[in-house]
Amino acid sequence: MSRKTQETIAASAFLALFIGAAVLSLGFGPRARMIPLPLAIFGALLAMIQLLLIPRGGGQRLKMDLINLERPAAGREAGEDNAVRERSPSKPRIAAAYAIVGGLLALVLAIGPVAAVFLFTAGYFIKTRYCSVPLAVLYTAVFTAIVYLLFFVALQIPPFHGMLAPLIVRLE
Repeated sequence: MSRKTQETIAASAFLALFIGAAVLSLGFGPRARMIPLPLAIFGALLAMIQLLLIPRGGGQRLKMDLINLERPAAGREAGEDNAVRERSPSKPRIAAAYAIVGGLLALVLAIGPVAAVFLFTAGYFIKTRYCSVPLAVLYTAVFTAIVYLLFFVALQIPPFHGMLAPLIVRLE
């Protein structure tokens, strides 16, 4: 089976999945479909764009193989397809990834999603040195504002302030 055929099958499966999710969400109430319906429509649009790009050979220019999850051997050109070896992440790296996700969930439960998003995103940008500290705080503030506006203003979801909210109210 050729690579283009594999990509077409994968993109078609995702398109069917997103269309199915959109149809199913139409049976929900007006508030219950506010998240799944836009996500399904957006996913279907991306899948259709991918289906349109496959015949043009869009993947040939990127030199990326998203279906085959192997990495090129060290010291070799990325374009050499015959020099590929498998590499799986180490157990400490896997444990660290789970700890990061667990830490984010613990923050959300303890102090609520808005404060957790702010602290987690700022901590990530600063720890990874993705950008300078002032720029990290700026990016974090913009991202947190977008999350707040999307969920609490646009979707009118009642805010959760975390389990520590009653403690903080008593201290004021």
